Amino acid sequence: MQRKTSLIVNSSLAVILLFVGLYGTSNFVFAAGKPEGLKQVSEYVAADPAHSMVLSWEGEFIAVFNDEVKPWIEEPLTIGQVKKISSTLAPHLDIRLNARGFAPAATRSTEGEKDDTNYDAIWVRDNIWVYYALSNNPLRQNDAQKLLLALWDYYATAPQLQRFKNIIANPDLAQDPMKVPHIRFDGASDSLNDVFEKGKPQVWNHRQIDAHGLFFTALGHALKNKLLLASEITPKRVDVLLQYPLFLQKIEFHTYEDAGAWEEIPRRNSSSIGLATKSLQVWREILYGSDKMLTKALKTKLSASGREVKKAWSKISLDDQISKGLNTVHRQLEMGGESPDYDAEDVHYRRADAALLHLISPYPLDGLSDVEKRQIMSYVETLKRPFGILRYSNDSYQGGNYWIRPQATEGPAPTGDTSSREAFLWRLSTLPPNSEAQWFFDSLISLAWLHIAENTEEPRLKSQDLHRAKIHIKRALGQLTGPNQIAADGNPVRAWMATESINTVIIEGQTHVLASPITPLNWAKASMYMALREFERVGSLQ
Repeated sequence: MQRKTSLIVNSSLAVILLFVGLYGTSNFVFAAGKPEGLKQVSEYVAADPAHSMVLSWEGEFIAVFNDEVKPWIEEPLTIGQVKKISSTLAPHLDIRLNARGFAPAATRSTEGEKDDTNYDAIWVRDNIWVYYALSNNPLRQNDAQKLLLALWDYYATAPQLQRFKNIIANPDLAQDPMKVPHIRFDGASDSLNDVFEKGKPQVWNHRQIDAHGLFFTALGHALKNKLLLASEITPKRVDVLLQYPLFLQKIEFHTYEDAGAWEEIPRRNSSSIGLATKSLQVWREILYGSDKMLTKALKTKLSASGREVKKAWSKISLDDQISKGLNTVHRQLEMGGESPDYDAEDVHYRRADAALLHLISPYPLDGLSDVEKRQIMSYVETLKRPFGILRYSNDSYQGGNYWIRPQATEGPAPTGDTSSREAFLWRLSTLPPNSEAQWFFDSLISLAWLHIAENTEEPRLKSQDLHRAKIHIKRALGQLTGPNQIAADGNPVRAWMATESINTVIIEGQTHVLASPITPLNWAKASMYMALREFERVGSLQ
């Protein structure tokens, strides 16, 4: 084991020295001394492990962090069993909105306390997943409406609307991550301003068209399905909606490099381009669909718009933009996945990425074939690890000892921006090999397999799809925290919490796994709730 430790240290050191040679040391100086949580983590992992491996009824070993979950793993996963599980988990998967109608990314701190990781901020992406769960809960329809309208009102704020208009007037500004429309803000701010650090807006890569695609898709679905009424299309709200297709057209979204779901170095992401395409598909159907009242409401607002906006909403223009988006997604999936259209040595090149799941769930992209959906799953399944799912291979965020190693006195903070090539490579240089965080995405994978199963006619294939969905649901349940456990930073974590990821800690050459300090995560709660609910629904159709 000592040899393993030396290899880890030497390998990481070699990369760091290479990085220093390339970029110098002025911005990245490591602090001396041991982080505060190291002692607590060392003492904790010296006792019994936080997890056990349980053989599931389906014949796969599953890591379980809460002993009360073990019977769920060992028994067959039936609709009746899922109903019991959902009932037990209901109070733990409950998501409360703040007074403004938003859900913070995580609820690590007591309400009103500042979270030093900034995970108490409002992410558009995470809130759409919360909306997705709330809208599928008959008891939370009012909250679903409140959340979506709150997000719409954020988009309609003067600064956010002006960002759309500025990019339309000068598309070159779309290369500046702070000048594009924003995807994260301070939900406690009266003006819904950015997250502030040291009295200034925190620099953040807001180049994330996947988040905008998710929001405008959800908005369209809510109107189509009468969760929101046409009367909600007020003059102030509709103004930003009408800018959206023109904004996508101006930035040439089908070739646009964005930071994507993981908010890192910008690339041409299949997932982001697909989500933007899906949003245009939804609004094309609304404007030229069969709902006369909704169509009339939108066309009335559109009639008062400028020529360029009207043209972007024309059937010819929407069809053209949708076709361009689909062509990029088809091409990149054939090439290998998420961002394969680069030289293989390029840091932008990537094939397997969990963000590809967004092409299937929560809102499947129209025009994807069954073969392409299964191709996506074949990519994503390669990211499966014993305790969760990688975002992608060599993901350095929350990698080994992330929360307990000495922090840099300068450079990116642990939860800071790493969208520049320099910061991205620096953080990668600190990753001990094979110690990536293993994320909560088993529930997302189960949702995707359930969608595929529902649309598969061949009985044997459908049965196999459901089998995979069951395993991933059980793996997600296994991640729920147990009593008297600590997170990877040494701080206590409550039982029955849905964690962002399972983190690796390496103490005296021994490898251990603990919940991420980002626990509970509301996106994880929402996706687990949806996986259980969808299993009930799809299973009942068999």
